[in-house]
Amino acid sequence: MRRFLVLLLALLGVALAAPGQVDVTAELRTAHDLVARSLREYAAGKSGDAFRTARAAYLDHFEYAEPPLRVLNPDLILEMEYRFADLRNGMKSDASLSELRAVAGDIDDSLRKAESIVNGTGVLAPTLAATGGFTILFREGLEAALLMGAILAYLASTRNDRLRGGVWWGAGAALVATAVTWFAATFLLSIAPVSRELISAITSVIAVVILFSLSFWMLQQGDRKRSAEFMRARVSQAVQSGSLGAVALVTFTTIYREGFETVLFYQALAVASGPVLGYMYLGIALAALALVAVFAVIFRLGRRLPTQRLFPVLVTVTALFAIAFVGNGVRAFQEAGWLPVTNLYGKVPALDPNVAALTGLHPTVETLAAQLLLVLVYVVGFVLFRLRGQRRPEREAHT
Repeated sequence: MRRFLVLLLALLGVALAAPGQVDVTAELRTAHDLVARSLREYAAGKSGDAFRTARAAYLDHFEYAEPPLRVLNPDLILEMEYRFADLRNGMKSDASLSELRAVAGDIDDSLRKAESIVNGTGVLAPTLAATGGFTILFREGLEAALLMGAILAYLASTRNDRLRGGVWWGAGAALVATAVTWFAATFLLSIAPVSRELISAITSVIAVVILFSLSFWMLQQGDRKRSAEFMRARVSQAVQSGSLGAVALVTFTTIYREGFETVLFYQALAVASGPVLGYMYLGIALAALALVAVFAVIFRLGRRLPTQRLFPVLVTVTALFAIAFVGNGVRAFQEAGWLPVTNLYGKVPALDPNVAALTGLHPTVETLAAQLLLVLVYVVGFVLFRLRGQRRPEREAHT
């Protein structure tokens, strides 16, 4: 009986809310933008304007989205009503900006959850999250496997098999250090004295820089001779000392670099995954299984993987990650009030919020311009790389 009354009231609310059909998604997104704007106004000392903007976010927009959401998740609606009230009351009582940012962060999370409840996750968003989870670990794990394979091959060729244990000890220590880094990063980010939007923005920018450099590094792996020579030079110094610890240290630093990058990428991807985070972990599990097979091939069967065919695919996926993260980074800077917002709602197609977060395709001029600029940089970089690769054989032929 109680559920029937709730449903009846919800349907009545839909009928009375507006003369036409309410676009729940649009109302939720507008409420999200107004909450961000109210924080910017409060930070600028305009507490009165901030209060009115926060009130408009709730009364003029979120309330129109409430009726259908009360049917789907009444507890969430009740929680959000309290959160909106906390935001307005905090502005009236001159609360600190950090306190209001924490409340606004909770509201933003709930708005995204509400939008996901209304729209559903669909198929594309879980697929993107799982693909991202798989690709990051597989790419970093594959590189670690190849590096370890190169170290072990050098030890075998120089008849220093007695130092093989140092490789495994160093790799094991790197895995432990990576796990510690993940938990430490998660904890530190949760207690950082800055807004979560700013943390997300900074993490995304760092990830973009590393992904961009990795894209061209992987293209250079076509020249395996130079990579092998570099690795042999590093291992040779450790072998000359005859110390198991020296070999372990070289292996540790080599593998931990991949682990640190993995932690950074997953922190950025976890924020983007949101309600479909479980699919990211599914991708991680599948990548772990794939890497077990890769390690068996490299270390047990002694066969070489077709890395020449794998790297172009990984380069493409890495570039797509960078483009997605730069869009999310700019959007996070906008939400933190560091960049202006030129909305394109209604002018460009609006994606499902989960898909938008995983692709970085947000309907603002600034986010799309940043992504387009990065695409152009990639195109120019790839063209120059190809031209340099075509000229190298010609120079070698003349020498």
